[in-house]
Amino acid sequence: MISGIRKLLDLWQRYKEWRIVKQSEKFAKELRDKEYKPRKPWDVGIWILLLLFGCDDRIEEPNEASVIVTMLKVNRIEILDWLWITPAPIWGHLESEDSIPLERMVVHWWSNMYWDEDDSSGHYRLLSNRRNKAIWYDNFGNRDTMDVDVDTLRWTTDRYSEVDSLGYFFNTLRPTRVMQNKGSGSWMKLYWSIENTLIDSQEIFLMD
Repeated sequence: MISGIRKLLDLWQRYKEWRIVKQSEKFAKELRDKEYKPRKPWDVGIWILLLLFGCDDRIEEPNEASVIVTMLKVNRIEILDWLWITPAPIWGHLESEDSIPLERMVVHWWSNMYWDEDDSSGHYRLLSNRRNKAIWYDNFGNRDTMDVDVDTLRWTTDRYSEVDSLGYFFNTLRPTRVMQNKGSGSWMKLYWSIENTLIDSQEIFLMD
């Protein structure tokens, strides 16, 4: 009887998470369909000079492209207590001054926050400029610095996005419930890069 109730609660939890993700995807699709042009609400507009190389092994001069990267600024994410993961959409826009085709260009994402699906009692926050060493924050206020392999952990961001025909790219952040109320451990740093060029980053507070 108890196991049956737990299964029903687990299914209900999964359904609510699925519904929030679908709502985020629907909102993102509406923005694309309406050809929404983000200007005022967006925080960062960055000019970058990309060196675009061919995909084969022939030696040739790289193409230079001036691209404006505009990214939504997310100051905080309100963590939902009744969900393990709180999906939060984020998106950006690329615009080329040289009429270089940007469709299907890949934007890579990573963050400093990770979690272990086999241990729900806390999360990892990478040390600054370190990929394999992190601080473990648990629910009891304990901290421990340890070596980690981020490729074996669950990420709080998509790993990459593809730019669509209008220049937009989309991502869904997925912080977990245990990442709130951890002081400095609740500051998530999000990075993005294009063509192996680190574009920028932003800090997002995971609040209760």
